[in-house]
Amino acid sequence: MSDAGATPACVADALGSAKRVNRAVYAAFITLAAAFVLSSTVQIARAVFTEPAAPAAADAVSDACAVGLRALAAAVDRGVVAASSAHDRADAENRYRAARSPEWDPPRRDDLVRACAADRAGADALAAITRLDQAAEGAVGRHVAQLGPVRRAVDSYIR
Repeated sequence: MSDAGATPACVADALGSAKRVNRAVYAAFITLAAAFVLSSTVQIARAVFTEPAAPAAADAVSDACAVGLRALAAAVDRGVVAASSAHDRADAENRYRAARSPEWDPPRRDDLVRACAADRAGADALAAITRLDQAAEGAVGRHVAQLGPVRRAVDSYIR
């Protein structure tokens, strides 16, 4: 009978020990979860609120390549301005392509490709200017498609 009296005390000690282990496990879990959330928040805030790093000097292209890229970018800008007054998508795309000539015509563009081919960052630079051209051409079409009906409504009152 004396064992029966000691058993509840052992059980109480075991339960107390199990509670301490549970508390320690939960405390460790909460600490790790809080550290993860804090780390993620800091990383996201840095990505959203800081300026992107400037390209390294090693990524710069040669002067001949840079001059050609500037000319192509200026031609893209000129094309966007020329296409902004078009009344339909096909007209906008035609005006865009015409205004970006002669820089984007094959002989001049091929000269640029040759000038940039020797550069380590030349292929990336050419890809970037090609993406700019494609994005601008698509934007011109979307711009006219969205503004065309509104422009025609305004023109109907003016003319």
